[in-house]
Amino acid sequence: MKRLEYELKQMTFHNRDGSYVTQKNRRNSLSLMAKELHQLGFNQMNVHSLRRKHIDALIKLWFERGISAATIKNKMSHLRWWARKVGKENMIPSDNQELTIPRRALIPEKTKAQYLGRAELDSIPDARIRLSIELQQEFGLRKEECLKFSPFYADQGSVIRLKGSWTKGGRARVIPIVAETQRELLDRLSEVAQTGSMIPVGTSFASWRNHYDRVVQKCGFANLHGLRHGYAQRRYQALTGWASPFAGGPPQQNLQKDLKTRDVCARLQISQELGHNRLEITSVYLGR
Repeated sequence: MKRLEYELKQMTFHNRDGSYVTQKNRRNSLSLMAKELHQLGFNQMNVHSLRRKHIDALIKLWFERGISAATIKNKMSHLRWWARKVGKENMIPSDNQELTIPRRALIPEKTKAQYLGRAELDSIPDARIRLSIELQQEFGLRKEECLKFSPFYADQGSVIRLKGSWTKGGRARVIPIVAETQRELLDRLSEVAQTGSMIPVGTSFASWRNHYDRVVQKCGFANLHGLRHGYAQRRYQALTGWASPFAGGPPQQNLQKDLKTRDVCARLQISQELGHNRLEITSVYLGR
C-alpha cells in the first residue's frame, strides 16, 4: 500500500462522519483516488499535499473513462471531505460547473421502472428480505432505508417517518400513506419486526446488507433500484391524473399552462418523498 493510500485510510478511520455506508463508500472512493493519482504520476503524495492540479487531473481521467456525471459528483463530495480535513476546503470550487462537471443529472433514454408481482415477491425465500423489498416498492425507499426501517418508530398512521440515520445524507423525511397496500404492508412489518428494525436482533447492518445482496442476486434480480422509479411514476399519475412521460404520458413541453403547474407541484412532492428535494432529479425517474 502506497503512502497516500495508507494515510487516507487512516484519516477515514479517525474521522467517522456519516452513516456506516457513507463511511465505507468514502473510504473505498479515496483509496481508488490514491491509486489513480499514483497512475497519473503523482507518486510522492501525502494527505497534505493535495493541490488543484491533482483535482483537475482526476476529473479529466474520470471523464476519459466515461464515468457518469452523477458518479463524478459523488467522487467530488469525497474529495471535498479530504480537502476539508486537511484545511484546504477553499481550494475546490463549491460549484461543480466551475470544474466542467455538468449540474444536471443525465436523463436515461427510457424508463428504468420496475414492479414485482406477487409471484415474484413470493419467490424470495427470506421473509424479512421480502418485506424490505416490498417497502422499496410501496414507498420508494433506498436499500439502506428499507433494511434499517423500524415500523414501530416509522408508522405514524397517515405517514411514515424516516430517521436521518437511515437515509442518504442524514435527511429525515416523511412519506404519506395513500394506499391500502401500504397500510397492509406496514401491519405485516410490525408483526415481524415488533419494536425493532428489519435487521434481526444481534445482526450488524453490514452483514445483513450483504445477506440482502446475496438473496437478491440468487433470485435473479440484478438491481432493484428501479422499484423507486416505479414508485415515482405511480405517484406522479396519482398526483396529476395522467401518466409520466416515461410511462407514455405527455412531455412537459406539451402541457398547457395550468397542467404545467400541476406537473411541477407533483414533481416537487415526489422529489421530497424520494429524499432528493431537487426538482430536476425527477426527470431521471419520470422523463420530461
